[in-house]
Amino acid sequence: MIDQKFDPLKAWKEVYDQTEKFWGKTLNETLNSEEYSAWMGGVLDLNLFYQKMMNDLTKGYLEKVNMPTQDDIARVASLVVNVENKVDNIEEFLEERVEALEASPAAKRDLAKVKNDLRALEAKVDQILEHLTKQQELLQGLQTREEKQ
Repeated sequence: MIDQKFDPLKAWKEVYDQTEKFWGKTLNETLNSEEYSAWMGGVLDLNLFYQKMMNDLTKGYLEKVNMPTQDDIARVASLVVNVENKVDNIEEFLEERVEALEASPAAKRDLAKVKNDLRALEAKVDQILEHLTKQQELLQGLQTREEKQ
């Protein structure tokens, strides 16, 4: 008779190794095939189409309810940044001119008035940015609510 004992764990391991070897080879061949690549490309195209469709629908909805889109807010923010840069340039120019006109009391008065006007302008720009931020938060809240529905 055979003196060897049957070891179920060893048998299970052999079955597992053979199965893994077979399926690993099969999956590798499948993943490396042209058909799989074409199928995956189709899936990616479908995903991009769906994403574009959702973006267009959201943009259309926001236009209908007279709400700014993310692009609109980004455009306004860009304009605000440009205005701030121009204000900074004017401020630098005025500071250079102040050094040249420091002796004149009338120039000092005018400069103080211009500085006060600049501060008021900066406060208004800050208010615009604050409103844009609130609008962006509201827009995100609406998009989140729309996605939940």
